[in-house]
Amino acid sequence: MNVDNPPAAPAAKPKKVVSANPADRYSNAGNTPEPWDECARLEYGADRSFAWSVREQVIATPPEGRERVEEKLLNALASSGRTDAGLAFICQMLAMVASAKSVPALAPLLRADKTAYSARYTLERIAGPEADTAFRDALGALTGTAKAGLIGSIGVRGDTAATSALTALKDASAEPAIVREAATRALERLSHSKA
Repeated sequence: MNVDNPPAAPAAKPKKVVSANPADRYSNAGNTPEPWDECARLEYGADRSFAWSVREQVIATPPEGRERVEEKLLNALASSGRTDAGLAFICQMLAMVASAKSVPALAPLLRADKTAYSARYTLERIAGPEADTAFRDALGALTGTAKAGLIGSIGVRGDTAATSALTALKDASAEPAIVREAATRALERLSHSKA
């Protein structure tokens, strides 16, 4: 080692300047999408990080916050650009917090083969006569497998007010076998629930 020329001291690291304005930290981040809106536009097989964020919030919501969460989910359900995957996800989340307030938004979805399953999933879990009425009213709108599923939901809910409609379907020769069989099973279930 050369004593006449000692090694140079390491250069001082520049100090990180911390802004007094917390908003400056995010100024380069751009606009962050709203997870509640993004979950309505989910695609199967695509990034689900927004959906996981919403799911965590729904699960963590205490009973007194469910009405607020239900409102956010209903807004997402009504958003433009909603995808099939988004609809299915929103209905799954609504099933955890939905009240009779959700029935008017879900009832029209019962009437289309493509959306009936997701709507049924949520409506089966909503207590009260509003959901039962929505199921009964949709009976005439569906055919085949979707109608059989709807009949199964009526049986699960134990809606005895649907007995005459189910009896008519069970005996209707114009209905496919899957519908007549579903009506028979639902009627059996209803008879056991009365006993």
